[in-house]
Amino acid sequence: MTQLSALEIPDALYTQIQGMALSQSRSMNKQIVALLQRALDIEAQRQSQAKILQEIHQSRWTPPGIAPDSVTLLREIRGYDF
Repeated sequence: MTQLSALEIPDALYTQIQGMALSQSRSMNKQIVALLQRALDIEAQRQSQAKILQEIHQSRWTPPGIAPDSVTLLREIRGYDF
């Protein structure tokens, strides 16, 4: 396993992580690894959702410019006079 050291963490952030680690019965190292993993998972999910939304946007059907609007079509189907 690779070690990462010499991080300069602001005191307030360190205190927050330390509190989280204590509340979840983890060491500081395990808590930081868990937080990093969670951040990566969230980012992967965000990218997946963005890709899906892009695919949906690209696959939307748009009617040709000469197509009548829906009200006109319904009036025609129902036999209403124009």
